[in-house]
Amino acid sequence: MSNFIKTYDLSERITFIEKKNDKDKLGGNIVIDTVVFTCWASVQSQFLNEVKSTIGTILEDTLTFIIRYQQVAAIKNTMKIEWSNETYEIVKINRGVARKDFTTIIAKAVS
Repeated sequence: MSNFIKTYDLSERITFIEKKNDKDKLGGNIVIDTVVFTCWASVQSQFLNEVKSTIGTILEDTLTFIIRYQQVAAIKNTMKIEWSNETYEIVKINRGVARKDFTTIIAKAVS
């Protein structure tokens, strides 16, 4: 991945959120979205040929977020990403373990 992406390509701020259990004023259980961390990312959309080939699949209408490998918290599939006033569910995480340079995350907009 490092042949294609450089650190100066990470120009968009994204936020990772996850659901946490909490208590309301009456002591009842509620689930809230909690910010885990924010980082810089390169956001890449699908090319036309990819759009055509993913119609009807889980990868339809997905974006690719590329971030630095080392982050302040571990990324889990249960987290969501907020970017550009939209929320995205994580479909796949590809960690760059060989070079430990970048992690690639495929995510789909939440309808």
